[in-house]
Amino acid sequence: MGRYESLNLYLTRRSEAMGYRREILDAIKENNLNVDSEKIILAYEFAKECHIGQYRKSGDDYILHPVEVSKILMGMKMDTDTIVAGILHDIVEDTMIPVSEIEYNFGRETANLVDGVTKLSVLPKGTKKQHENIRKMIVAMAQDIRVIIIKLADRLHNMRTLKFMPSHKQERIARETLEIFAPLAHRLGMAKIKWELEDLSLFYLEHDIYRKLVKLINSKRGEREEYTNRAISEIKGFLKDAHIPGEVSGRPKHFYSIYKKMYEKGKEFDEIYDLIALRVIVETEGDCYNTLGILHSNYKPVPGRFKDYIAVSKSNGYQSIHTTLVGPLGKFIEVQIRTQEMHNVAEDGVAAHWSYKEKSKVGKKDMVYSWLKQINEWQQEADNSEEFVKTVTGDILQETVFVFSPKGDVVELVQGATPLDFAFHIHTEIGYKCVGAKVNDKIVPIDYKLQNGDRVEVITSKNAKGPGSDWLDIVVTQSSKNKIRRWIKEKKFDENVKIGMDTLEKELSKVGVTMKEFESSEVLAKYLDRHSIQSKEDLYFRIAESRSKAEVLAGRFKPEVTKEIDIEALSETKREKSSGKKNDFGVVVAGLDNTLIRFAKCCTPLPGDDIGGYITKGAGIAVHRRDCKNYAGMVKSDPAREIDVNWDETIIEKKLNKYQFSFNTFVVDRPNILMDLVSIIANHKINVIGVNSNLIPKGLDRFINIKFTIEISKKEDYEKLLKHLSSIKDVIRIQRQGG
Repeated sequence: MGRYESLNLYLTRRSEAMGYRREILDAIKENNLNVDSEKIILAYEFAKECHIGQYRKSGDDYILHPVEVSKILMGMKMDTDTIVAGILHDIVEDTMIPVSEIEYNFGRETANLVDGVTKLSVLPKGTKKQHENIRKMIVAMAQDIRVIIIKLADRLHNMRTLKFMPSHKQERIARETLEIFAPLAHRLGMAKIKWELEDLSLFYLEHDIYRKLVKLINSKRGEREEYTNRAISEIKGFLKDAHIPGEVSGRPKHFYSIYKKMYEKGKEFDEIYDLIALRVIVETEGDCYNTLGILHSNYKPVPGRFKDYIAVSKSNGYQSIHTTLVGPLGKFIEVQIRTQEMHNVAEDGVAAHWSYKEKSKVGKKDMVYSWLKQINEWQQEADNSEEFVKTVTGDILQETVFVFSPKGDVVELVQGATPLDFAFHIHTEIGYKCVGAKVNDKIVPIDYKLQNGDRVEVITSKNAKGPGSDWLDIVVTQSSKNKIRRWIKEKKFDENVKIGMDTLEKELSKVGVTMKEFESSEVLAKYLDRHSIQSKEDLYFRIAESRSKAEVLAGRFKPEVTKEIDIEALSETKREKSSGKKNDFGVVVAGLDNTLIRFAKCCTPLPGDDIGGYITKGAGIAVHRRDCKNYAGMVKSDPAREIDVNWDETIIEKKLNKYQFSFNTFVVDRPNILMDLVSIIANHKINVIGVNSNLIPKGLDRFINIKFTIEISKKEDYEKLLKHLSSIKDVIRIQRQGG
């Protein structure tokens, strides 16, 4: 390069640098910011020196990027430390400057923000590691929300300059932006950033569709603008006549919103009538409602197209009244009514709440506090980073419904949410103990789809069995699904412990050793110590998963007598008429002791019922009522598996045991019928384990079938309860399960 060329390049870059400095000062002035301009310019000079010799893919000096990020932050009226951190955010990652030097020059608060953003940038890429990156970003956001605000500004400028990246990177970055960053911006109420991120992502992910949308919108732009100006003029006239100061303007829908309506909801372009939304900004909340009344008196409102987000604000703090009207020339127009403060929050979200004077962290009164608090809970619930990220971002962009708790508190849930989602939203334990629900004082199935304005009451029981895998198909929120999966995982541990115990017990029985003898033996203690197993429960879990072998453990005993129990031996006991052996279940099995017993759920036998036993494959002896159809079918199919069982009268008389028992109650649908039934059951001092109900419409009449699962000592107690329940008005029929 020649001497004059070098001088020209130097002068050009010096001129550009002076231009960046001027842009920063102009942005401070334009946004009317009360910030430390000297500190911001000092940060710019410091960053410029640090990034000397570094260039963007576009060929521009690298300093262009931090300057543009700082201007985005200034547009959101952020505080001095956030703007300074925005200028310095890439220094630690891209240069040899440590965080300690940033702290020395610009203070601890700025250094902490830069450090927070840096930690989100230096993690390795890749699907799993990228999810971990996002997870750390979200957790960092909970500590100081300005970290994510800087990160969003950084991502926005990168998206604006994405055209200089290779195509495969364009697609990856755009998809990540659409799936992660746009939802986060939405959740923080930062609508302007969300819209631009979505439109830019659509441009790179669906370029042909984007161009088609631009062409469609431009084709009738003049006609649309003419109509919009007429509507604005009329509304201004209405406000003037009513002496309500206000501004009226039009806001075109962004491309991604139109794309979703056309390609996800199957609408034609001509069917989308709200391409431009009119916005009315007035001075007070009272003016909002007065304006609504004026508009509805001059234009006909469209039914079902009115939403009051002022009385019930969205979870991200958004407040506004939405209404759709039949405007001039009979065309539909969408109108949003809000105050200036509401408008600031709608545009910039949490950034609009940031007080640079106080430099305060997010507090309990801020709009996103409860959501940020949930982040730590979600992190504990999620099994991995991908699940956590889905929990935080997965439900955000869905439509919502607003329902009420019995105390009148407003709860916002995603559209399609069920009473189970509501229960888990209130508290995890309420979800686990949920056995039913009432909506608007009527019992509903737990898969009922909640509607706006529903009043929801969760019915719980301390003896509830908890979630089953079918609950995963009932709930719709990611958080609820995570909680159910965690329960099932823990339950699986308990179930596997039981399976492992049963497996080991069978092997031990072959060598004449009982579980009690095994658990007190040195064999168990030595095995746990040698294999670093924490407890006998962990050992049984390993046996169930085939990680430890039951036959090996049993083989370490040298019994004098080996007894083998098989179907033929069990069946033989019936013919020998040997005395029955007792067990803790209150059931006597002919000739056997220490045998696995379970009560059949199909007929839930009770003491006092005539019972029979059936030898199952690998699950011990199942006890049925003799009049049970399932039992009769199994015995007919394989008579060799039938075995005599009888109730132990001593245990029964002392009521030492409680047995699960189910019965169905067919009733007329009326308010408080469930409460009446439950009250009588409680008066009999009987525990309710579960309640399920389903509505049975018959013509103009409505009936409900309610299934109760209770704990009870003997058949006589049920017969007393049956007599009392049958006396209730509107109870049509009561039938025990299995007969």
